[in-house]
Formats: sequence, C-alpha cells, structure tokens
Amino acid sequence: MTPPQAWRAPADADDSKRQREALSLRSAPSGSRVVTFQKPNSATRGLLLGLKFKDSFGKNVIIDKILPGTEAARLESQGKIKVGDEITMVSATFGDDMWSVRGVGKMRLEKSIAVRQGMNIKFCVESPGGGVADRKKALKEQQERAKKMSRLQDQLTKEVKEEKASRKWGIF
Repeated sequence: MTPPQAWRAPADADDSKRQREALSLRSAPSGSRVVTFQKPNSATRGLLLGLKFKDSFGKNVIIDKILPGTEAARLESQGKIKVGDEITMVSATFGDDMWSVRGVGKMRLEKSIAVRQGMNIKFCVESPGGGVADRKKALKEQQERAKKMSRLQDQLTKEVKEEKASRKWGIF
C-alpha cells in the first residue's frame, strides 16, 4: 500500500494569498496611484463619473472606456488614469476607508460606487503590469533621495570638521 499523496497548493496560491491580503487593507498601499473623483449630484444627473468598466480575468475590474467631457477625461488628461488600468480599491460607503475590489467583478464595484455617501470617491488604480513597475519607480526615487541626503550630510560633516580644524584653539 502506498502512502497518500501530500497535499499541494494550487498553482494560483500566490494569487489567492495576495487577494486575501488585499481584502484586509483599509487604505491604499504606499506608492499606490489613488485618484479622487467628485461625484455629481445623483438626484439630477445620475452617477456619471465618465468611466466604463469591464471584467477581466479573475473578475478583476479594468477601465474599458473614458467618456469625453467628464471628470474621468480630466484625470486622463493629467495622466492619472488611462484605459486598461485596473481598479484595485474603492472608497467605502462612507468615511475615508478604502476597500479592495480585486476579484469582486464589475457589478459589485458599480454598486459600491452607487451607494457611496459624500461628494468624493477615490479609486486606487494600477496599470497592467504597472503595479510592480510603479512600486519599483517609487523605491528608486526614494533611494535616490536617500543617497542625496547622505551625500549632503557627508558634505556638511566635512565642512564642519574643516572649520573646526582651522580654529585649532577655538578662540575668537
């Protein structure tokens, strides 16, 4: 009799783990691209942010179309969003919390938008494959700032030592 096969995690275990971690977030992760929309008065014009969504693989939601002359078109012209970006988080019904929308599908995202209280709604967006690229870019910028600060600190330390050396006895 042969022993039973050991259980193996499915190939998409990393995706599943990432999705579970995303669901526990209550704000956009550091380095995320967050855009804020001003909600129009829904009593008169309906909810018109200017975004059309579609489901992608795994019920992730991506921007399918940006309507001209809308809040979304303004944000697109500023380079903050574009067609093909994935919506990863949306504002909660009220307050400043954000909720993950990874794997929830277009219908639930649209319902979340419709019930949002207040005049603003925030989305956390990632470009295709850009989530990693955006984080790498932010990390590189942070490292460059740290190098610059270190270089300036070293320069200041050197200047102070030179000034102290020139005043050997410290008498003025």
